[in-house]
Amino acid sequence: MKVLFVYPNLYTQMGFNHGLASLSACLQRDGHETRLVNLNENLPPVPTDEDVWNTIRDWGAGMVAFSCLTQQYAAAVALVEYLRERAASEGVALPPIVVGGVHPTMVPVEVMADGVWDHVGVGECEDALCELVRRVEAGEAPDDVSNFLSWKGGVRPSDREPVPDDWVHNRVGEFPDLETLPVPDYGLFDTARITEQKHGWFGLMTSRGCPYRCTYCLNHKVIDRYRAELGRPVPKLNFFRYRPAHKAIEEIRHVLERYPDIGTFILDDDLFTLNKEHALEFSRAYRESGIEVPFVVNSHVKQLDPEVAEALAAANCRILKLGIESGSPRVRKEVLKRNMSQEDILGTVRIAEEHGLHTSGFVMVGLPYETRAERLETVDLLARSRIGRFRTSLFFPFPGTESHRLAIEGGFVDADKVGSLTDFTSSSSLDFGEEENLFIEKLAACMPWFVNAALDRHGEAPASARYRDVVAEVEALDRAGWEAFEPRVRELDAELSAAATAAEELHYSIRYNAFMGVRSDFFLAEEAGIEWSTAAAKPVPERLRALALAAAAAEVC
Repeated sequence: MKVLFVYPNLYTQMGFNHGLASLSACLQRDGHETRLVNLNENLPPVPTDEDVWNTIRDWGAGMVAFSCLTQQYAAAVALVEYLRERAASEGVALPPIVVGGVHPTMVPVEVMADGVWDHVGVGECEDALCELVRRVEAGEAPDDVSNFLSWKGGVRPSDREPVPDDWVHNRVGEFPDLETLPVPDYGLFDTARITEQKHGWFGLMTSRGCPYRCTYCLNHKVIDRYRAELGRPVPKLNFFRYRPAHKAIEEIRHVLERYPDIGTFILDDDLFTLNKEHALEFSRAYRESGIEVPFVVNSHVKQLDPEVAEALAAANCRILKLGIESGSPRVRKEVLKRNMSQEDILGTVRIAEEHGLHTSGFVMVGLPYETRAERLETVDLLARSRIGRFRTSLFFPFPGTESHRLAIEGGFVDADKVGSLTDFTSSSSLDFGEEENLFIEKLAACMPWFVNAALDRHGEAPASARYRDVVAEVEALDRAGWEAFEPRVRELDAELSAAATAAEELHYSIRYNAFMGVRSDFFLAEEAGIEWSTAAAKPVPERLRALALAAAAAEVC
């Protein structure tokens, strides 16, 4: 069968969908043919609705399978409605249309009730989709395939509004075994062009699963569903799975043969350092492989063993990414269910950098039940830690998560905003009142300035005086003033950073994108060519000073 994947991914970060690549590889292993329509403005030309229609008809797709995040779901529904109207007007039959991904997994009943899909996938569907395709290819209209909500008798009612009695909610199957899954189909995407546009960054996964129950993440809902429907406790579900190190290395070699311009691997595992043995085994295998491409991993502030940090650094790991989310212990505990102390965070940053790992923290602003003082605790914690870089995003409550329930109960969710957002970096879907909404926008856009202004609370930091007046000016702006000022933030940041650099003042600057703050000793080392081209491995003020002296000496000569 020919299976056409459709990935709505407009006006958000351009990326690679690991789930689709794995699904495609499994279908190809079973003898099927796959193809992708990737709807992203960074990969022009963007296919139109008619282009999708023509691809389905001309290519002869036997199934169309969508993958959707919440922010892209409305666009997916609109596209499917167009396809159904077009088919009706021309008197032709569409192949079965399936949807999966984060949004359908979190709220499958709501998605099925929309009435436009033939099957709605829940959870990890490699085995289930292969079975569904096999049954459809055999001429069946199945309604009993695991992991899917399907219409009774396999027939979607098209003449009335659907009700829950119209469909079957099949229980989930077992989690796929990472040891037996084929290498993901990286060729499904325009991977060379994506890698080029991402400046050589390339994502891989060596494990699946996370033991934490953060309220904003889908993991806790996924594992609860599997536990309830399979009737087994978490330890017997095989949720935490690891690809053996030798197979991961084989996959990396496979990728490098096809995409030689890769400059950095990002291991997108939810929590790479969770299993010490796996982390050590992979680090040892990577070091012994002779692969020289540096890599980046996700860690947790309570899951970094010093032995693992040392092994990662020796294997050419350069960045350790940490989910900090909020600088407020109360918000982390009561709103996010992230039970970690300030010292956990500061200690992990310290251990990582002592071993030559550049640290990168994720923080959110605009969290429900968070006061302004607690938002500023995030600023203070970043300043205190002097973390290598940090990425700021606006909180988005994904439907089906615990944080979504909390936001609804608190009356914070603006339904109109939720329906209009395509990402979670440019605006918030929550409403805290005009004054606080404005402050949150300013904080999200200018977080490095706020942090710079707070640096001298925790040690010598001449740059603080330079940024303090700028932060006060930003805070004083009204809505009209801010909207006039905001487009100049990147330009002004470059000017401020240049002045701080000339004065040899440690500071953070907005680099790489509009929501990333990077410490100056790292980006200066990068610009000077001392370190690799996306992040320095450790602070290098001594080497920068030596470089400046050498350049001055050369000028004298």
